[in-house]
Amino acid sequence: MQKSKAIIASYLGLIFFSAFIFLGAGKLWYWQGFLYLVAALIGTTFNHLLLPKGSTLTEERMKTAQNGLDWDKKILGLTFILSLVTFFVAGLDSGRFHWTGKVPLSLTVIGVLLLLTGQLIFAFAKRENAFFSSTVRLQTEIGHQVCASGLYRVVRHPGYLGLILANLGFPLIMNAYTAFLPTLLGIALILLRTQLEDRFLNENLEGYRAYAQKTPYRLIPWVY
Repeated sequence: MQKSKAIIASYLGLIFFSAFIFLGAGKLWYWQGFLYLVAALIGTTFNHLLLPKGSTLTEERMKTAQNGLDWDKKILGLTFILSLVTFFVAGLDSGRFHWTGKVPLSLTVIGVLLLLTGQLIFAFAKRENAFFSSTVRLQTEIGHQVCASGLYRVVRHPGYLGLILANLGFPLIMNAYTAFLPTLLGIALILLRTQLEDRFLNENLEGYRAYAQKTPYRLIPWVY
């Protein structure tokens, strides 16, 4: 029952954020908005279908940051606000004022591919890591351990890499280059959170320091 509620909540959350696209556009019949909504629904479904049976990660992902770290609460709060701004600006641009103008179809396709690729990477990272969470914390109640398999053999935070790719695809799908500004600010927050989470795990999770030495890159192999 709890899992079903969490799944429903994830779809309702997607609809809530997408509503700001149509609010900015000032209309409901708006193909860019519907294209994003369909692509995001497919990505969200990936995330649910790829989880192994019996997994509680869906419920874990729906937990709030109420008992989280102070810096994580602030980053999540800013991320929430920036997401709303990004969606609203995209709607204003391509749906109402057309600041960007005509965008090649090829870029729209690239945007969809970026979003779906990012969602798949995120889904496989979540599937691999039994301790994947929406908040930075040690899950001592279930014996938190380092995950060093699957995508985690390549980079230490593949879930964040997936989020970054999906975020970069959004302005292209929406044909709204103006949305790149809040999108890049959001990505900057992801990079900051990656660094702070890495430091937290290095200091508090047994075995993480050795894992970080074996897997030296946080997000991009041979780069960062």
